[in-house]
Amino acid sequence: MLSAACAKPQPDSEPEPELRPVPLGDVRSQPILFTSVSYRIPTGTIIGEVRVGSRVIDEMRWTVAQSKALDFNVSVTDGLRNLGYDMRDSADALFEQGEVKIRYAMAAVLHSAEMDFEYERTRRRQPEGVGTADVEVEVQLYDAIAKKTVYKRVFSGHGEDEGMKPNPIIGAVVNAILMATTDADFVDLVTMAPDGTSSSTASAESVDVTACPAEASMSLPEDLSDSLDAVVEIQVGGFAGTGVIISPDGWILTAAHVVDGAAEVWARLANGTQLPATIQHSDGEFDVALLRVAGRSFPCSRTLNESEDLQVGQTIFVVNAALAGENPAPTVTRGVVSGYPEEDGKRYIQTDASINPGSSGGPLLGSDGRVVGITVVKEVGVAYEGLGFAVPINDVVGSLGVHFIDD
Repeated sequence: MLSAACAKPQPDSEPEPELRPVPLGDVRSQPILFTSVSYRIPTGTIIGEVRVGSRVIDEMRWTVAQSKALDFNVSVTDGLRNLGYDMRDSADALFEQGEVKIRYAMAAVLHSAEMDFEYERTRRRQPEGVGTADVEVEVQLYDAIAKKTVYKRVFSGHGEDEGMKPNPIIGAVVNAILMATTDADFVDLVTMAPDGTSSSTASAESVDVTACPAEASMSLPEDLSDSLDAVVEIQVGGFAGTGVIISPDGWILTAAHVVDGAAEVWARLANGTQLPATIQHSDGEFDVALLRVAGRSFPCSRTLNESEDLQVGQTIFVVNAALAGENPAPTVTRGVVSGYPEEDGKRYIQTDASINPGSSGGPLLGSDGRVVGITVVKEVGVAYEGLGFAVPINDVVGSLGVHFIDD
């Protein structure tokens, strides 16, 4: 594989990405077969150096032609199996009597590698050394039923090994592939609900969402900063809107028109972190959408109970995360519930609170900090001041099929 013998980590080397898999919980994975790793690094590419002490004695070049390798299969299969996935290998009967025994074939493509090796100064003929590797690996999933590739994403991996012939690249590639389990898209795609149906094809009426834990009683505006931690900026190309996290598991509510037709959606959290978001459900009629970002323990906001309703004249707060620019802190305006007008059979919350560009998809918060609605539209006319409208939270969760469950 290499043109020089196989590095003690340099002080400025990248730390190994922390593996924080999205828990499967009571959900089972569909059967998966890991097939191979393909190399896509041009032959002759310089990928590192060999040192003895602090002296560089050789550079390293990639010498493997484009090909597939099975060296990683056992390690990847065992790693995913240990995380709870139903992994099959070549010893299993994959197809039997016309019935598909695997749903997904999983493979990976090695796009880049940086490797370094450092040996101690010694009189021995074969001194011991330390090798490090940092790689970029694209994980792919092929759906055996749909007969097409349904998932592609690149992950980083780090590996270390020591000895007379250290080989860190296997650990680095395996670690990168296992990072796929931190992606909610990957997990949702390959898992199935307890009744055996794929979670990715579950109907909107059966979306179980872990409710945000009940906090101590809040009072806005005094406790407003705590509520703002759950508000995110939704970025779609050059356009930005607002959303609100309603579950520690990364479920987000926003307006459908903010994300409709988007090939890529990002959520910027209150701390500035940007995460890719996936559109789980979208209801154009009510103009609301449900997104999800990978991970757990997100700051979140509880919603108004289904049986409750705000009274006309009650104070509400409109939150906008898209006017912040480089500053992730959202902006807030204050107003009251002006009424509950209806249009085309749909009921809205009308408010006199200022609604600015970027407010779409943002939360209306009650004085107790709970989400009471999702902002969707503003009307301006010569005969009246701007009027803001939001979809009541009960209609939002109902149209998206959200069913809250306590953790």
